[in-house]
Amino acid sequence: MNEDSPATTDTDKRRNCRPKSPPGACNPSSAIDDRRCRDKGIAAQLAYTQEQGPKLDDAQKRYDQARKDYRVKRHDAALQVQDMKHDVKYLIEQIKCRIEQERVVRCLDDAFAEVCQQLDCCEGSGGCCTSEFEFEFDAELPNEGEKGDRKLAHRIERYKAEIAKASACFDLLATEPAELDKRVAALKSDIAAIKDAQHAGDASTLDLKTEYAKTLVAKRKLARIWSGFTDTNAYVDCLCQTLGRWSKGVDVVAVLVCAQAVRVCQIESDQTWCATLVGGPVAEILAVYDRLCGSDKPWGGTDQPEQHDDDHSEDCGCGNHKRDYHGEEPPAEQVLSA
Repeated sequence: MNEDSPATTDTDKRRNCRPKSPPGACNPSSAIDDRRCRDKGIAAQLAYTQEQGPKLDDAQKRYDQARKDYRVKRHDAALQVQDMKHDVKYLIEQIKCRIEQERVVRCLDDAFAEVCQQLDCCEGSGGCCTSEFEFEFDAELPNEGEKGDRKLAHRIERYKAEIAKASACFDLLATEPAELDKRVAALKSDIAAIKDAQHAGDASTLDLKTEYAKTLVAKRKLARIWSGFTDTNAYVDCLCQTLGRWSKGVDVVAVLVCAQAVRVCQIESDQTWCATLVGGPVAEILAVYDRLCGSDKPWGGTDQPEQHDDDHSEDCGCGNHKRDYHGEEPPAEQVLSA
């Protein structure tokens, strides 16, 4: 590219065109730019933590309340669940006897097993939703440069998505004590309706296949009444892990957001410096000249003796140069000409 060629307009990467200051040289511009970029990074980190902090504080309160409530709700539900298991077992045997035809019962059982597979797919297996997270948050920064900056931006977006998943998982878990109450109450109502149907009206008009299917569904709901948590500790442990993962993600993203803001600021700072240089290179040339040649010390910092103003190099063209004859007298013609 020649001097008249237009410059490229890459605005998303750092060129590092600004020269390094020599040792001992004073250059406040670079130091001030570095401080300003650090301040921007800290400000970005603070803004993110201030956004997430109240959410985590609220989650901490809900965590404390949920683990207390779940212990009470599960204890209260345990006896009711045990009674419902006896009721369902009795109803299944009673309705099977009334159907009389073993083939019908067998076909209903097969149909129920097939539909259960579909229900399991739709409803999931329950249990701890934290098990869906397959990686750990990494706070180590990728290398600087265009590729590293893209990795950093991609990691921040990915981690924010995982934080949102952890937050949603926690929100779901925190409602489990209340949801357990609702499931137990709804199932008691379903079983009571099946029991009432066995004794109400004309038994000959009762659709036994429908009642048997309802009873099988009630049996399945009883098996899933705890939503996949084998005991209270399993629920509390899941709740704690989810909140911990959420908090860890916020901590790591805060560090990454800070680093990203610093890098963006550094790119902008370099662009500003380049724009100033391109707009007025003469001023920079003179400033560098003053640094290199503005003192009495010879250029380059050598220890050669100082050359006086009336001394001239052999190729200056003025004819006033003096030759070194190594202590010998100059030729007579040279003396006469002088």
